Amino acid sequence: MPADRPTLAVVPVYLREAEELDVVLRCLVSLWTSTDSADTVAMIVDDGSPATELVDQLEVAVGELGYMLHRQPENGGFSRAVNVGLQRALDAEADAVLVNADIEFFQHGWLDHMRARLDTQKQPAAVVGARLLYPTGLIQHGGIYFSLLKRDWFHRFHFGPGDLDQAQVPFRCPVTAALQFIRWETLDQVGLYDEGYRMCFEDVDYCLRVFEAGLECIYEPAAAAYHLEKYFRSKPSPTIQQWTEASTQRLWSRWGDTDLSQFIPEVL
Repeated sequence: MPADRPTLAVVPVYLREAEELDVVLRCLVSLWTSTDSADTVAMIVDDGSPATELVDQLEVAVGELGYMLHRQPENGGFSRAVNVGLQRALDAEADAVLVNADIEFFQHGWLDHMRARLDTQKQPAAVVGARLLYPTGLIQHGGIYFSLLKRDWFHRFHFGPGDLDQAQVPFRCPVTAALQFIRWETLDQVGLYDEGYRMCFEDVDYCLRVFEAGLECIYEPAAAAYHLEKYFRSKPSPTIQQWTEASTQRLWSRWGDTDLSQFIPEVL
């Protein structure tokens, strides 16, 4: 595996209001200041935003940062948007890191931690997740687990203190796509995101496919960032509701008979 393999950051966006553009710009500027531009580039994928004038403004900022902007002809959902970037990374033999537009980086070196993360077999981890914090400092994501009680997926240590000792330990588990590093070798073996997931559970599905392929996803707490969580999904709409319901049904249709016991937390 080349030590100098470049990384493509893929940032999907969907703009309706000026306040949302401000959030995206904070994300992109923090991405630019916290990574080495020599081996990291970014593709911003506009997912058919209705506020095209805001996308025009975004395009100017993206150019100033030396990044790329791709405009989707229509709103197709998260998987279809990020797959534009993942396909580019696959073709260019580059690693990829998915970055939600409501992420803000506060430390340099977060990407280095993700690149360096090994799995439980001492091999480069196929997929790596990060410790995500709310702006309050509480934990938003520390990996993902399956609840046997509720038969659903949840974030580990959710709302726990950001410096919680247990959350500082790398862990083998599914990880959120809000900030998710995917090696080129993983893209080559496992493929892209399943575009049948229009909204939600697309990241869980991808991680389960990674495990199914005999690879591992690892939570890396040393890589940390702020995450507003669902900032761009907070406004309810019939489309989002329909996509969410269909994606949930797709997850259980695909994985409902799978033994998920390895993702259930132990009770000591």
